[in-house]
Amino acid sequence: MDIAISAKKTTPMHKYILACVAIVIMLFAAYQLWQFGRAELTLKADSLVISQVQRGDFTVTVRGNGVLVPEKVQWLSASGDAKVEALLYKPGQQVRQGDEIVRLTNPRLEQELGEAKWELSALEAEHKASDLAEQAAIAKQRSDILNAQMALAGAEHEYQAHQELIATGAVSKLDFQRAKIALEQAQQALRSAKVQMTESTKSWQAQQHARFARLNQLKNRVSRIQTQVNELTVRASIDSIILALPVEVGQHVSMGSNIAKLANQNALIAELQIPEIQIQQIAVGQKVTIDTQNNQVLGHITRIDPEVVQGNVQVDVAFTQPLPSDARPALSVNGEIVIAQLSDTLYVSRPLFSQSQTQSSIYKLSSDGLMAERTAVQLGLGSVSYVQIIQGLQEGDQVVTSDPSRFESYTQFRIN
Repeated sequence: MDIAISAKKTTPMHKYILACVAIVIMLFAAYQLWQFGRAELTLKADSLVISQVQRGDFTVTVRGNGVLVPEKVQWLSASGDAKVEALLYKPGQQVRQGDEIVRLTNPRLEQELGEAKWELSALEAEHKASDLAEQAAIAKQRSDILNAQMALAGAEHEYQAHQELIATGAVSKLDFQRAKIALEQAQQALRSAKVQMTESTKSWQAQQHARFARLNQLKNRVSRIQTQVNELTVRASIDSIILALPVEVGQHVSMGSNIAKLANQNALIAELQIPEIQIQQIAVGQKVTIDTQNNQVLGHITRIDPEVVQGNVQVDVAFTQPLPSDARPALSVNGEIVIAQLSDTLYVSRPLFSQSQTQSSIYKLSSDGLMAERTAVQLGLGSVSYVQIIQGLQEGDQVVTSDPSRFESYTQFRIN
């Protein structure tokens, strides 16, 4: 028995769909061949750093390295020629105000102090003896005045008695004249005693001033030498940490030589070195986060050095928070300065060698990620890690941010 098999014919619609699919595939392949034909360079994807453009809030920061330094430094110096006898502390140790740090010695100065003190004692004794002698002389003169006053009183009484009796003839005229002369002599003697007392007092006072002047001069000399001897013991002027002791035991130092360098450990600032290409974004008052490797402390910029040294500009940062226990002079730190807070903006990982606020070129990937083509973009504010996109890219675009030295001479290149 024969079985009839009927062949199913392909409809024209199916042929049309298959033809369209084939044409699309051929066109896509031709486009890819055309693209690959245009590119003269092919790079592997794993050799490139590719980043995606994002939209959101973006904090613009600038980083710099530096050290902690004392805000104020005090040098203690030698008050005169001396020799270092003992070092009682070492650099790095903390001292309190009045603590003895270095002991100096000067035998000649100490001998001069002893001689001056002996001379002062002798002069004080001489002054006391002279004062006692003057006081005794003045006391005697006071006694002479009293005797003269008593003699004058007796003469006055005798004269008055003779004056009353001469009228009656009870005394002779000669006796009356003698009484009168005795009265005048007594008056003259009293006046002379008073004048002598006045002159002696003036002389005593003048001698007192001279002796006091000489005494004060010698006291000042002793005090000056004593101060110099006391300053042979170099003491801390503030509660501080010793930064340096540039002397050794047995060393001879002259007047004005630096003995010890002190700094208040609680009054430190950070000195950051900022690249000169980024200094235009820095301003006094901007907030800074200082990283001491173990802690982070907030501060603000107080000064920007006007000079550029080896491509960097120094920026001083004062702290607005208490310093941690690990903070000390010369400690290496990192600082992050907040330049601006941008909201709802485009930004991307900073391409290597790109500069903020410039017209630049960035290689943007095609939608399929197989081609990278140079694209002109306007960059805005940037930090170490990210940079703002003003114009030329959209959210979600992928760009090459690695070193462009291999492909910067090409307009586009292929990515495998």
